Amino acid sequence: MTLDRTFQITSRLLALVGLLSLILTNEFSFLFALTAITAVAASFFLVLKGKVFSFDRRVWTGLNLAALAFFVVDLFLFSQSLLTASAHFVVFLTINKLFNLRTPQDHLQLYLISFLQLLAASTYTIDITFLVSFILYLLTATWALLLHHLTTETASPAARLTAGSSPGLTWPFFMSTNGIALLALGCTLLLFILIPRVGLGFFHRPQSDLIRMSGFSEQVDLGAIGLVKLDSTVVMRIQPSRPLPPVEGVYWRGMVFDDYDGRRWRNSSGSGRIVSSEGTGVFNLGYRRHPEREITQEVILEPLDTAVLFSAPDAIQVSGRFNALRVNAMNALSLPTVPATRIDYIVTSMLPLLTRPDAEARSIAYPPATFQPYLQLPEGSDRVGRLAQEILMQSPSAETVLQKITAIGKYLETNYRYTLDIEPVLSGSPIDDFLFRQKAGFCEHYATAMALLLRSLGIPARLVTGFLPGEWNEFGKYYTVRQSNAHAWIEVWFPQSGWIPFDPTPPAPVEDAAVFGFLSRSMDSLQWQWNRYVIYYGIRDQISLAKEVRDDTMRLRFELMNRVSGAFNAARGFLSSMILHPVRGVVIFLLATAALVWIAHRLRRFAGRFSFRGSGRPRQVRTVAFYFEMLDLLRLKGLSKPETLTPWEFMGRIPAPLSPLRPAAAELTDLYYRVRFAGVPLSDQEQQRVTELLQALRPATPSMT
Repeated sequence: MTLDRTFQITSRLLALVGLLSLILTNEFSFLFALTAITAVAASFFLVLKGKVFSFDRRVWTGLNLAALAFFVVDLFLFSQSLLTASAHFVVFLTINKLFNLRTPQDHLQLYLISFLQLLAASTYTIDITFLVSFILYLLTATWALLLHHLTTETASPAARLTAGSSPGLTWPFFMSTNGIALLALGCTLLLFILIPRVGLGFFHRPQSDLIRMSGFSEQVDLGAIGLVKLDSTVVMRIQPSRPLPPVEGVYWRGMVFDDYDGRRWRNSSGSGRIVSSEGTGVFNLGYRRHPEREITQEVILEPLDTAVLFSAPDAIQVSGRFNALRVNAMNALSLPTVPATRIDYIVTSMLPLLTRPDAEARSIAYPPATFQPYLQLPEGSDRVGRLAQEILMQSPSAETVLQKITAIGKYLETNYRYTLDIEPVLSGSPIDDFLFRQKAGFCEHYATAMALLLRSLGIPARLVTGFLPGEWNEFGKYYTVRQSNAHAWIEVWFPQSGWIPFDPTPPAPVEDAAVFGFLSRSMDSLQWQWNRYVIYYGIRDQISLAKEVRDDTMRLRFELMNRVSGAFNAARGFLSSMILHPVRGVVIFLLATAALVWIAHRLRRFAGRFSFRGSGRPRQVRTVAFYFEMLDLLRLKGLSKPETLTPWEFMGRIPAPLSPLRPAAAELTDLYYRVRFAGVPLSDQEQQRVTELLQALRPATPSMT
């Protein structure tokens, strides 16, 4: 394949990569993507067939004006987004330029347009698919720019008429080009690691499609969580310092509710207090710490339509890139406003622990003023109270408070069926229908029923909504939490232990998908690594990396010092043994001398390849020394070659008084291109011809001076 054909194909390939980076964001319609891909494919077909597609300039002018008008309409009527309208217009410019690649400048304009497409794609998505687009673009752009340079250098009439004057696209050239691209990628990664983070970027695009959630507002209707239990959308990924213990209720805690009116739960304590940041985004909640119970979690939360922050119970410290944090009286965490994008934060929690005195207590005195909200019952709860007494009568061994709580939870788990398909409420009370008529429901029914049964016995309880732990990813050591993991449970107060979680809901059946689950977890782990170490890589990670580098450097330094000291001691002992054994010393001396002679010989041969002789230029330069000799002869005539001009551009600058020199100079320049770039040595006849051409430049000719 000729250089020009390869150049044309590579330019179109770069345009295709830029276009695919936009399409892979899934922000554009199928018709839009199909039209753009068809246009690019048509341009490829024309190049491969050696044909040229051409419209009259007036037609292209009309199309450009129509595209500009559509951009305005698209901005204010259709997409109503400057970014989307601009992306549509850039794609039209790409198609326009693909069918009007006439000059090298047209190719450079196409490269700029393709870069704008990649830039637009980076604002549309933070998915790992953009990494694939970026690497492909980097490799293709390196190829395109190098081929553009070679094509420009050889774009002369003499070079096109001379057979074999174009540089060869050899396998070493292919490998070296890709090596340059990989080196550029490595430099990019190094800059990414070292440059400090100050924000999310100038071109950051807020997320408009928030994941709809139920059960995480100031009040929630009974049954709201059941609406999302069949949705497998990922809502967050959580990487804990250690896996959660297999204890009921130790889940990802979200909202907490204390007031129930018979149909819905509500938070009567208000939105809570604002906690100020201590240092770089660190919020201490003022609770006493117990290191043996602490667990740290790093959370990447998808854009939800709630401001709630989720964590293991009970949060004692939060750090993240937000300005304020809200904590209510029940230690539920939230942001002042709903975030429009993914957020990354770290929570340190103190896992709940029921102490032995609380577990063995037969009765607990609860101050009425403090716990009245957690003992409140809706009107018409007499039947619920009678059921609670019946359950305890069926469990005569339930003497302690914990045993009573366990008996009620066991009763609900054993005598009621878990299902998401329940009939509409007929009695006006969802809990009455659940307990006495349908005897089937989902987590909210179980948790609400248990809370009311305990309250009727004088035991404070409250409802908690959040998520089950989710799916453990063994590759990334984190939990993948989906909407289907949404859950509700209760918390019960103990004097020494605080609020302890209990979950009366029976476990739901788990689907077995071993093969697909393995593939899904491996791909999800890759997405986690992308989010954690690329999208949310920040100043905290840079400080941590700097500390690790410092510690590793100190450790290596000590190891090196120990090894040097050991080697020194070994060498001293070896020299001592040589003195005691002269024959061994002489043999070693002769071997060392022979090795040094061999190394010096190899170095001399290596240096000979780059030795300076004759004109003072290296051997590589002496192969084209005739060209520099030609420049010296032209300089004597008053014509010097500027460094900014290529050899063929310099040929076009030969003035009329020196026009008789132009044929010989052009032929020498053509031979220079072939030797310099194609690596083809001069034959004996060509060397003789070079001598004749240089001789032709030596006779006296009219001088510019």
